[in-house]
Amino acid sequence: MVALRGVVATLIALAGAAACAAAAEAGAPDNSSLLLFSGTELWRYGGFLYGGLLWSPAGLNTGGFTLKMLLDGGKYTYVSGALQESIDGTQLSAAALPGWRFIRDGLTVTVFTGPIVQDNRLSPADPGSRLHGLHVGAETAADIWYQPTAATMAAVSGAFASIGPSGYLRAAIGWRLFASAFVGPEIEQLWCADFEQIEFGAHVTAWRIEATEWSMGAGWALTSDQRYGPYLRLGVNARY
Repeated sequence: MVALRGVVATLIALAGAAACAAAAEAGAPDNSSLLLFSGTELWRYGGFLYGGLLWSPAGLNTGGFTLKMLLDGGKYTYVSGALQESIDGTQLSAAALPGWRFIRDGLTVTVFTGPIVQDNRLSPADPGSRLHGLHVGAETAADIWYQPTAATMAAVSGAFASIGPSGYLRAAIGWRLFASAFVGPEIEQLWCADFEQIEFGAHVTAWRIEATEWSMGAGWALTSDQRYGPYLRLGVNARY
């Protein structure tokens, strides 16, 4: 495989950011207009950090225009099919995604679309990689949060980027535990060209600690080229 693991790791980070942002929309005590989020995604073949913001001029609990800004980067390793050796890669990605939020009866749907810029550096150089160097493309994403009762939730998030092309789809359900957070199972699929990865795990969402809100996901990842291992995702956000 060419430098697909980097895209996969980046998409995982994007999934974590989307889930973290969506979780914060549930049950906030005010209608702040700015949400800052950050976190990390670690697994057997890479590690990434991410950060960004959501800005809704009318308020995060109100339907209307929403802007998502995201920056992430990290390191990854893959085995080159052309060179038959291990390749170390670094990646930096940035996206600016204007969108719109729809809210009704416990359901929040936010859709985004906008430009994405991604840079991959490989060592040693892998001429067979379609993703080395700088790429500019477009991304479309959506976050769905449904809270039918105060004690239950469901979340779906996904994105498709022209770079690769690549995408992901994540789904989670949860039940409130001790009135402090939602806990439940999660599943996520990621793809880029002919590469696929699927993750099975559990999540803790909307765990409030003073002015911050935390999320965590952990489980087992399997890939189409027969790699496997545990993953861990941590995220935190705060409203202003």
